Amino acid sequence: MGAGTVIPAENRSHAGYLVRGAALDILFDIGAGTISRLFAIGKSYRDIDLIVISHLHADHVLDLISLLQANNATPGWARETRLQILGCKGLKDFVQNILSLFDGTAPEHYLLEIIELEVGRHDFPDFILETAKTGHTSNSLAFRLEMENRIIVYTGDATERDELVFLSRQADVLICECSFLAGFETTDHLTADQCGRLAQRAGVQHLVLTHLYPNTTSVEATAQANSQFDGIVTVARDGSTLDV
Repeated sequence: MGAGTVIPAENRSHAGYLVRGAALDILFDIGAGTISRLFAIGKSYRDIDLIVISHLHADHVLDLISLLQANNATPGWARETRLQILGCKGLKDFVQNILSLFDGTAPEHYLLEIIELEVGRHDFPDFILETAKTGHTSNSLAFRLEMENRIIVYTGDATERDELVFLSRQADVLICECSFLAGFETTDHLTADQCGRLAQRAGVQHLVLTHLYPNTTSVEATAQANSQFDGIVTVARDGSTLDV
């Protein structure tokens, strides 16, 4: 839904990634504009029942405010089904602050369930979610989703670390933040060559580069990732879709 960063750029909006299954859809992160962009793929915000939050930076969470208000304020409709939000430490306080600061966001007719996830494996009725710390912030998480015999890993914002190699092991798809090109000095993001190295070490089949800053070109990022990785490399754009 959004393949960019907090910096405005064409076709690279705030983070948002929808995984659609036969019985369940899961939204990973919900940056500004995410719920509007859902309509482009025929999905309504009314049908979002499960959100997973990697960390609490603005470009990953801002549309949560809009969603919570829309759940109450849509003419002729009000949410009655549970909304479940899973994510990093601090999520409960963050959501409570939204409810306190923004009038009309507190649930009126439905249950809002917030679960802060520890590092490790979490079994849910229809899927398995495994988490690891990413080093981007003190509480940022990456996620390994096992659902319907498929494995999808989403790094959120991350740094190069062994925990992510293990989390990404044999994944069908690795959705990997690729903020900068090789040689850019950063301590809290990944560069394109690091993304490729991560995918290669983990035995990933398909590497999807996302969260590119405006000066990070798709052509150069792909080439640098391919220099380290033997598999398929794709650069995400707003609205990109992928069958797994």
